[in-house]
Amino acid sequence: MQSVHRRSVPAVIALLVALALVPLAPDGVAAADTYYAAACTARLRQTPSTSGTSIISMPTGTVVTTTGTVIGDAWTATCTSSVSGSTWYAITAVGGTSVLTLYGVSVAYAATGLFQPSAAPPPPAVYLEGIDVSHYQGAIDWTQVPGSGRRFVVIQATVGETYVDPTYATNHAGARAVGLPIAAYHFAWPLDLPNDAVIQADWFAQNAALLPGDLIPALDLEQTGGLSTAALQAWVGVWLGEVYAKLGVRPMIYTSPSFWANSMGDTSMFADQGFSVLWVAHWFTSSPTIPGNNWGGHGWTFWQYSNCGTVAGISGCVDLDRYNGSDLTGMSFNYLPLPPVAPPVVPPNAPPILAGVTPATVAAGGGDLNLAIQGADFAAGISTAYWNGTPLVTTYVSPTALTAVVPAALTGTPGTGSVTVLNQPPGGGTSTPVTFSITVPPAVLSVTPSTTVITWGQPVTLNVQVAASGATSGANRSVTLQRMQANETQWSDIAALTTDASGGASTTYRPPVNTQFQAVYAGDTDLGPATSPAVRVVVRQIVLLRPTNPGHVTSVRVGSQVTFTATVRPIGPTLAPAKATFQFWRLVGSTWVSAAKRDVVADSTGRASTTWRFSQRGQWYVRAVADPTLTNANSVWSPVERYSVQ
Repeated sequence: MQSVHRRSVPAVIALLVALALVPLAPDGVAAADTYYAAACTARLRQTPSTSGTSIISMPTGTVVTTTGTVIGDAWTATCTSSVSGSTWYAITAVGGTSVLTLYGVSVAYAATGLFQPSAAPPPPAVYLEGIDVSHYQGAIDWTQVPGSGRRFVVIQATVGETYVDPTYATNHAGARAVGLPIAAYHFAWPLDLPNDAVIQADWFAQNAALLPGDLIPALDLEQTGGLSTAALQAWVGVWLGEVYAKLGVRPMIYTSPSFWANSMGDTSMFADQGFSVLWVAHWFTSSPTIPGNNWGGHGWTFWQYSNCGTVAGISGCVDLDRYNGSDLTGMSFNYLPLPPVAPPVVPPNAPPILAGVTPATVAAGGGDLNLAIQGADFAAGISTAYWNGTPLVTTYVSPTALTAVVPAALTGTPGTGSVTVLNQPPGGGTSTPVTFSITVPPAVLSVTPSTTVITWGQPVTLNVQVAASGATSGANRSVTLQRMQANETQWSDIAALTTDASGGASTTYRPPVNTQFQAVYAGDTDLGPATSPAVRVVVRQIVLLRPTNPGHVTSVRVGSQVTFTATVRPIGPTLAPAKATFQFWRLVGSTWVSAAKRDVVADSTGRASTTWRFSQRGQWYVRAVADPTLTNANSVWSPVERYSVQ
């Protein structure tokens, strides 16, 4: 009886198909009814097709009433022997009861090869037809329902501890107005909570509002709520006992054979205790299976035999039910009004205690802010956070924690604000406020050099950019450019810049050694202070080799001595001692061969000298390089000085 039961394809489709497939007189079939018994298990379908919707699987011996045959899909089967064909019986009754009454269709079909001639079935048992409904059926035209042959209705009243079916009152009044006896049912939602069964029973008894002449109430048992068999049996016993105590009548129990066997241990305990009325749910069968040892010998009283019947006045599928008898007098009860229920005493809510919020500071102009709130005596559905008196979307986490979302529009202007928490009445109250700071948005600075490696003496262009968030601009901002050389431990100002309309500024600088650069912005009323990440420019050492005769070959006589001087740059008292390396090469055949290498420490002016004697004739060249120091990553060789020794 859950919602899934209401989602089957309406049986009215099968009715329309059946009307189009009337038996054909040219086939020579007699117009009078003919009776056949199933020679084996036979499938009853909505259309004469092996793919047609199955209505029921009829056991051997089931007697059907036919009005003729129709041509349909080809079929093959083994039924006492191998049979095949394409003719189908048009069946109007099963076991003496019309298929319209049983299944909501005017005609159904089964393969002819599965049956053998039979005498007329015995008169059907005396039943009363009924339905059960809930809000899933929507609005019902009750004036049409009795004309469909329905003689009673069971109506969902409540679910669990707090839910009342929104159509119950209307359905109750509408059914009684057309003379249909009604029973109310409670959809059980067992919970492993103290007094849950009592709470649900009292909720049903109070909201069912049963009137004199209404039928006995029902417990719809389809869910375990995770309870064990023993726990669920105990829960059901408490619910039945509480309703009996409240209303003075023993309720009936709705269940399916499988649920009762698997979840209730197939017990007959409740039938033995006097709860003898069973409403069994067993669809698409000619006779229901009765759980609990034939319900303690009482059998079934009500039978829900279909979950998708068609009834005038109801749109879509509806559950079809049957009462085992012809007189409902024994099922009715002279209910008396219940005493009014006193409103529950609700303990007052405690006032909240606000200890702090995280973060406690945010820059203006950002997006929505997720706020974590710490404190005590918070409660779900009771506690709400406020920002300067404006309620926030608040999520309860625990008695000591909340989260809230502060819209970006509330933090767009620098200043201070307050956060409070309100616990709703009764009791409750507002916490003491916690101050929150909204700062100006920080600037975002960057320094980008035109190159990160230069040779000593070369300039580098340093580009500074000031970026701002939101509507704030980085234009016309005063920025200080600073440097810290490899041999220094503090930053020094080297330029004061003002940004242009795009927030940019630049300057040129000649670093003497490896140097780091950064930009500093002191801040303003609309933009916070900031310092850029540092960037590094590497300065390569050079040497100036003398004597020099660029591009020419100097001729000297063998045995001549020449003093070479290498001047290292950069050099200085704060730098590590410089060292020059001289290399002398002679051409042997077609290969230049190293003749010597001399390392000379430079003096305080950066000069290093060595004297070389050309002892062999031929082609020579000389070059020098400064060895790398801690303040320089690499060096550059001097130009080559060429000599021809005669």
